Amino acid sequence: MIFNYTTYIILGLILFLNIALFFISKAVIKYYKKNELHNEIAKLVSKFVFAISIFLSFIAVVGISDYRLSKVLDYEIFVIGNKIDINIFLVGFIAFSLWFFYFTNRFIIRLFRLAKNKIDIPKNMSIIIRRWLLITLFLFLIAGVVKFTNRSFDFFSIILFSIQSVNITVSKIINAIYTFYTVHMIITCIEYFFNIQLKKKRIDESKGHSIFQIARYFIWVFTFVFILGNLGLKVSIILAGSAALFVGIGFGLQSLFNDFISGLIILFEGTISINDVVELENGVVGRIKEIGLRASKVVSVDNIINIVPNNNFVNKNVINWSYNENKTRFKVKVGVAYGSDVRLVEKLLIECALEHDKIYRIPQPYVIFENFGASSLDFKLFFWIDDTFRYEKVCSDIRFSINDKFAKNNIQIPFPQRDIHFKSKSY
Repeated sequence: MIFNYTTYIILGLILFLNIALFFISKAVIKYYKKNELHNEIAKLVSKFVFAISIFLSFIAVVGISDYRLSKVLDYEIFVIGNKIDINIFLVGFIAFSLWFFYFTNRFIIRLFRLAKNKIDIPKNMSIIIRRWLLITLFLFLIAGVVKFTNRSFDFFSIILFSIQSVNITVSKIINAIYTFYTVHMIITCIEYFFNIQLKKKRIDESKGHSIFQIARYFIWVFTFVFILGNLGLKVSIILAGSAALFVGIGFGLQSLFNDFISGLIILFEGTISINDVVELENGVVGRIKEIGLRASKVVSVDNIINIVPNNNFVNKNVINWSYNENKTRFKVKVGVAYGSDVRLVEKLLIECALEHDKIYRIPQPYVIFENFGASSLDFKLFFWIDDTFRYEKVCSDIRFSINDKFAKNNIQIPFPQRDIHFKSKSY
């Protein structure tokens, strides 16, 4: 006999468990019928668990079946090269994997959409988590197939190249990529929750960002060393053997390393932070949006993003308008005609400043009688604002107000005048 009584009992139990799981899933869906969110999640989870159950049942049947079924699954369709045999089992596994990816991806997308009202997850973060879950489930799927069916995939054993007498196979590369992406996903999630805590506890956002950036760099260095160790490579030997190469790279990429070191100096010193308003040596005024490993992003008042290499902040003159405190002093110049009441002019200028809602009352605005000009009495109005990024709008509002008040009080703003005398000469 091909099957004995024990085999029949096991097959019966597998069938019974699948039928029981089907009715249990129906009962769970009915139980959560009143709550739309819970009901939708129950449907998705039930379909997913039922599909996995059927697949695992198929694997179990293959494991306990006779030689004929195994022989059918091992039937060779064609061969790639001299090592990779494409058989019925591998084709079936690929077909199931494609279906698995499609179904799982839809399941995770709908799950995130349903949970969007409960948890506000950024789009890029949800994409990273979704991809990581798909890769993780696929690797577990491969491990489960290999364990329960005692079958291996020759594809993962292909040697791509060798370093230090260590064979780098497809499986090692996949493990390295998975480790890299896992660390990327973890850092993204930590950054999201870290920023939430910064806002809740009202911690300085720029300092928090600097601390996180430094921690991120150390994590990536540790990850790189860890990945090399998993590949079987010794970091010390690689560095020693590539010393001459690194010297050449150092000369060729000197400016790149200069930017990298400058970025670390900026983060450690804290002279420039996120959201600071800076004036670069070329006259560009903008707000620091991001401090990267090589370059930083500065958003100008015209909403144009300037990519500035980090060494420009260290080796060149940069004015940080936000370094001392948020409020900054600005001035508006104006000239009035000779014979005007200078005390009235002073009063009107201060009134113009105090009437603007973005100008500080303390420190109080003040007026300086600057000079007796060639054609006017020159004054300067000084005031403090905290919206340094949009100071031009405030200055423009002040000039409009000055023009209106001077017109109402008969104070003239003169234009340059020149008296030309012609001297005649008789010949």
